Amino acid sequence: METPLVEILDTNLQVMANTSFLYIIQVGMKYDIFKALSEKNTEKALQRVKVQNKMLLNRFIEVLNDLGIIHKSPEGHRLNKFLYEVKIFKRDYELILSDWIRFLEKIYEMVDYAFLTHDHPYVSMDFDKDADFWDMRMRSQFASMYRKIIMDFGEILSGSSVIDIGCGSVSPVEFAKQVGPNGYYLGIDYSSALLEVAKSRIEEQGYDWASLKEIDAHIIKPHCRYDVAIMSFVLEYLKNRQRVIKRTIESLKGGGRLIIIDPFKDSFENVAALEFFESLNKDFVGYPTKAEISTMLEEEGFDVNIESPGRGILLIKKL
Repeated sequence: METPLVEILDTNLQVMANTSFLYIIQVGMKYDIFKALSEKNTEKALQRVKVQNKMLLNRFIEVLNDLGIIHKSPEGHRLNKFLYEVKIFKRDYELILSDWIRFLEKIYEMVDYAFLTHDHPYVSMDFDKDADFWDMRMRSQFASMYRKIIMDFGEILSGSSVIDIGCGSVSPVEFAKQVGPNGYYLGIDYSSALLEVAKSRIEEQGYDWASLKEIDAHIIKPHCRYDVAIMSFVLEYLKNRQRVIKRTIESLKGGGRLIIIDPFKDSFENVAALEFFESLNKDFVGYPTKAEISTMLEEEGFDVNIESPGRGILLIKKL
């Protein structure tokens, strides 16, 4: 029997977070941060840690606290006794789409440069300046897999109208192919570089029913009504999520669907570790929780049905 894509998504997201946890341990040992935290006067010891970018060091300390590796006491930060077991079962290995590992390793290597200065040129996480890196991530097996999930749960077919918030460089051509030629696709992103790549692919395929707009998601005011709205790995870059979600829901037709895919912090363990590495992108805010999104929808008074087909998916149906 073929494994459901949702199970593959959830397995990969959890292994991704767990792998990031192991990288966090390596960073703590590599820079003698754990050694400093084991001393009596941890605050002074941390000041002696040979890291120039103290802001990033402080963020690392916050992540250690979030992960339960340390705690804050009146005397300063203190290491906890902790045991971390890596449990990956045979079925997990079978479901892992391993190409995301090389991108996480690349980001892990960037930490060494980020500890020198926050704007080091070897920290290639900017959506415009480092568009090639992001385009490669978006062309991975992992990204292709969750786009298939979006098509399935969004019931995206020929003739569907779709708005894609934070579309990037790859989704436009795949979703445009799915809805055309009788449908409509609108991709929105604030990265001009990624949109240029997407535009060239759309034009090459002749998908003239697809449109791309360079705009900040916070200020979108869709004039059309859509069958499906997509937010895949985008909420972590939005400072005012409630505003964007509100306007996105408003853009849906009755019966329309909003599909959100993310490693929700209340659904997966060790997400804080993954956040540390992804935060090398200056626009990164942090991953959302499902509870947070449900509260937002309730506060806005939307008549919706919220389903959670998997740990990494929210399906919101406008009634």
